[in-house]
Amino acid sequence: MDQSWRSAILASNSAVPWFSRTLRWKGLYLATAVVNRQSVVSDLDLDDLDSVLGLHIGTVNTLFVTRLEKRLDPMSVTPKQVAILWLVNANPGVKQTDLSRFFQIERPTVHQFVRQLTRNGFMVNEPSKLDRRAGGLWLTDKGREVLASAREAIAQHETELTTSLTAREKSELFRILMKLYLSVPAKG
Repeated sequence: MDQSWRSAILASNSAVPWFSRTLRWKGLYLATAVVNRQSVVSDLDLDDLDSVLGLHIGTVNTLFVTRLEKRLDPMSVTPKQVAILWLVNANPGVKQTDLSRFFQIERPTVHQFVRQLTRNGFMVNEPSKLDRRAGGLWLTDKGREVLASAREAIAQHETELTTSLTAREKSELFRILMKLYLSVPAKG
């Protein structure tokens, strides 16, 4: 066991216990310790900042997105663009308005993503055969290749970042995040 990590955890005295972890060393249960940001930077007074949920969500988001962006950069796509490719692949002919509703972002923002994906040759935007006024999105062969590579990179990336979670904890995290996401009014 890394003694410095153990010492930092045990020395923590923050009033906000985000979660407890039972420390085990050589098969022995040593103690149950609070794991929080104070344990990372013990000489920094957080003044209850550690109790702000958005701070933790934002930090985890930054870790996931920033590191993933670096992996996807050689493929000339961003995480949001990959998500769009993923949905278009599963829903050939999908409309930009549907993507806007799904991501809860304005249609012009989706249009910017689609325009870049189209410029890169990853998808095409063609008029609907049923309603010529509405356009639908389809992946190109190049788009399907990039999506396949990106999906592999994402799977590996998420596995690396979630190694400290059990399957049950990961499932619970998904459940909680979806509950929060679905309970927030769309665009507010």
